[in-house]
This record gives sequence, structure tokens and C-alpha cells, in this order.
Amino acid sequence: AASLCRRPADRSTSCRSSKEQWRTPHIMTSLIVLSSLARCVNLEALTSRRAVLAAAPAVLSCASSSRAADASPTVVAVGTVLQKPDAAVPSGAALYVTARPASSEGALQAGAKTPPIASARFATPLLFPFEFVLTTDDLTAEYRAADAASFNRLDLVISARLDGDGVAATRGPDDLVGRGTLSKRGSGRAEEWRPALVELQGR
Repeated sequence: AASLCRRPADRSTSCRSSKEQWRTPHIMTSLIVLSSLARCVNLEALTSRRAVLAAAPAVLSCASSSRAADASPTVVAVGTVLQKPDAAVPSGAALYVTARPASSEGALQAGAKTPPIASARFATPLLFPFEFVLTTDDLTAEYRAADAASFNRLDLVISARLDGDGVAATRGPDDLVGRGTLSKRGSGRAEEWRPALVELQGR
């Protein structure tokens, strides 16, 4: 093959041909691909074309699982729920935490209402002060299809309810409730937010 570079004066220094120059990056790419495949299948077993075809479904399944594992949930809300030191927590109780946009501006609308962004249930045992984190795994149905970047800079109103019997549909006279504000300061980064502080009180 014709050479793309002149032969150097020092014969100990090689001058790569155009084919060799083209081949090197492709060899590196192949090595990277093989390294990734080695995590999914036993490469030593791929001794024939039939074996390669038979291993294809396992490789695709492994690759999908790896991508899912790498996609960690995005933090949506953080804060602390406070309770009176002498207050007892029933064994069957549950803490419900809901995050709603502090303003309708920039938030999704469901008819005339602004739906909550996320909610979560925390079962006993609960230790107070209770620090909570809501992520995109806790999004409500209205926000599951939305891009987190479109709403994750919004300030939120955090509502918390300590339900004595742990059933969300019931409202007991001894249930404790509270509300606080999560200030995101226009940032989508949780470390730049001012976490919500929610103090539980009687109804």
C-alpha cells in the first residue's frame, strides 16, 4: 500500500501506512466493545457464528439492564419533618409527604387545579426529626411523562400528615399535619436548595 508519510531518517522509527493509520482507532473501538460484551457473556464460548447468534438475546438483555441501572432517579424534594419530643408514634402509623408547586406559574394544570408533583408514604418505625427525600420515582401520574428539567426548579409547598392508622383514605382526630416551603432558588441542583422544614401539629 502507498505510504502517507515519508520514511524517517532514523530507520528504527516506523512509518505507518494509510491502512495501518486507519486500522488503529478501529482496533481500539473493537476492544472497548469486546470489554463491554465480556460483562454480559462468556466470550470464550463464542467459537462459531451460531454461538454468536444464540448469545445475541442475552447481550441485548444485559445491555438494557445496564442502562436501567445507570439511570438513577432525580431528586425532586428534600426536607425534615418535626414532631413534639413527647409525642408517641402508633405502630401502624404512616407518614404521607406531598410536594406541590408553590405557584401555578410553570406548573402543569389539570383543569382548574394544579396537581402535586410527587408524594410518598413512609411506614413505621419512624424516628423524628424525620429527613425525607422524594425522587422521580415518587412522581404523580400527571408528572411521570414530563421532563424533570421542566419542573425541578420550581419552589414547592411540602405537606406532611402522620396518619394514625396508616390508611391514606381515613382522617382521624389524632392525625398530625404540617406544611413547609422548599426553596429551590431557581436551581435544579438539590445541594443548592433550602430544604423544607415541616412541623407536625394537631388538626
